[in-house]
Amino acid sequence: MKKIIIVTQYLSGLGGTETVLRNAVMQINKRSDVYKAQLYLLGGSGDTEWLTGLPFDTYTSDLNNRLFRVYNKFHALYQYLKKEQPSIVISIDTKLIRGCFICRKFLKKKFPIISWMHFSLFHEPLVDVKLLPYADFHFCISSGIAKQMESLGITPSTLYTIYNPVSCTSSIITRPEGKVNFIYIGRIWFEKQKRMKDLLTALSKVSGNWQLNVYGDGEDSIVCKEFAKQVGIQDKIIWHGWVKDAWSDINQATALLLTSAYEGFPMVLAEAISRGVYCISSDCETGPSELIKQNVNGELFQPGDLSSLQKILQDMVTGEKTLPDQKKIKDSIEFLYADHYYHRLLSVIDEIIENWNF
Repeated sequence: MKKIIIVTQYLSGLGGTETVLRNAVMQINKRSDVYKAQLYLLGGSGDTEWLTGLPFDTYTSDLNNRLFRVYNKFHALYQYLKKEQPSIVISIDTKLIRGCFICRKFLKKKFPIISWMHFSLFHEPLVDVKLLPYADFHFCISSGIAKQMESLGITPSTLYTIYNPVSCTSSIITRPEGKVNFIYIGRIWFEKQKRMKDLLTALSKVSGNWQLNVYGDGEDSIVCKEFAKQVGIQDKIIWHGWVKDAWSDINQATALLLTSAYEGFPMVLAEAISRGVYCISSDCETGPSELIKQNVNGELFQPGDLSSLQKILQDMVTGEKTLPDQKKIKDSIEFLYADHYYHRLLSVIDEIIENWNF
């Protein structure tokens, strides 16, 4: 049995990365009689419910001295890898990639180290691109991130674009009749990555019978609500706050909206499409263009082009835009559904193991 260890820094336990990691570990262990996957969290997790039923270990430190804290964390990683004797190590954090590389030298082992970044490389402060070459191979969650890797001089043959898995639910969320129900799911940032300001500004110029349901929370919630009042659309918006499973709360939806300045692989688009929901998204640097097929399951607009966004939304409200069949929307991302995804992932792992010089 070959052991796969996925190492991470602290995780909140509430994000999309945790969902991907949970599903990956569970599915690898369920589908393969060759590999066993487990998690090692250096820093633990805020909410731990997502870890239920998973093989995992954690290390946490309450030391105030940063130097001692870093040393202890490295020592914990070294001892863990020494004990577990992995066949593959996958890191979702650039600092831990380097840590695993140093541990491997001390241990005199030859396990491959794989990076698995869940963010756009050039926009996330926690990603230190200078540390990526310490990995031997790289899982890319979009072809956009693979291109970013290549632009850094990373050898293309070490890159595997695997995307992220999406659960194929049997349900389709129906469209309301007589009005348009837009939905937004995600962190509430007025500007920064999510650009809620753009969404609210465009909607303020859309006339007719529409409503926006916002699922999420964040540091800019109050700012966004105040701005909605300023532009006169506060009565058209329902702010639900953070909801653990927003999709279980949504009975009807016309379209999901995303106005991000950048993404890694926007799972919320995939989750919406898998439920037959049409998506309107900014064509930001990585992710959306690989999910959205124009007029098949959604539409793209250039980031910051609010006049184009406004027209798309207005045409939906006035009925100028006829939305496609929801079953066809659902089927448009079949390559991401679990059966296809995990077969592809295990094939990639097989290839890495086969070509790795132990």
